[in-house]
Amino acid sequence: MGFHKNSEYFSNVEKTVYKAGEEISAGLNLLQKIDKPIVTFFGSHRVASSHPNYVHAKDLAKGLGERGFAIASGGGPGIMHASNSGAMEANAPSLAFKAELLKGEKVTDKIFTDELSFHFLFVRRFIMSIKSSALIFYPGGYGTLNELFEYAVLMQTGIVDTIPLICVNKNYWNGLFNWLKKNPLEKDYFIRGENDLDLLHFIDDKDEIYSLLKK
Repeated sequence: MGFHKNSEYFSNVEKTVYKAGEEISAGLNLLQKIDKPIVTFFGSHRVASSHPNYVHAKDLAKGLGERGFAIASGGGPGIMHASNSGAMEANAPSLAFKAELLKGEKVTDKIFTDELSFHFLFVRRFIMSIKSSALIFYPGGYGTLNELFEYAVLMQTGIVDTIPLICVNKNYWNGLFNWLKKNPLEKDYFIRGENDLDLLHFIDDKDEIYSLLKK
């Protein structure tokens, strides 16, 4: 099997390492400037502004901004747009960590106080989480699930600090996590115990989220 896109990275090691290091440095330097606790939002980029998840995310981000939090997202449409819009309405820092290679995620609205674009998605995920006080997940597809489980694994294994992973819209998440309890946890024991699943909080009520983060 021939490589096409992949060879761009392993055939020029110095260029790859330099580019990744440059993006890590830029991201960390931006985070160092933020003097408020950060909450990062994740979710589908396909959600329209009239959708209940969009409205909920915008209201929640605005409420968190009014309570002294900075808001971060991937800087795209959908849930990302909702959270940054809410942050701007609250006059809170509104951070956008954009993925330059993803098509269909371009946003030109003036809803960011700070923004960076990343070539490497793994660097982007690192910067989006490493200084966050909480990560909030709305319904989404492969990308959202990838982010959720990557962060859960890092916390499960003690590689990073444990912070709240909040899943909004219980009806959406119930099927997946009922399956996790029934199969990897209870049947095959691939998950060590209930404590692993306790890393996640399933909360729809905004006041409950405010109370959790206030702690």
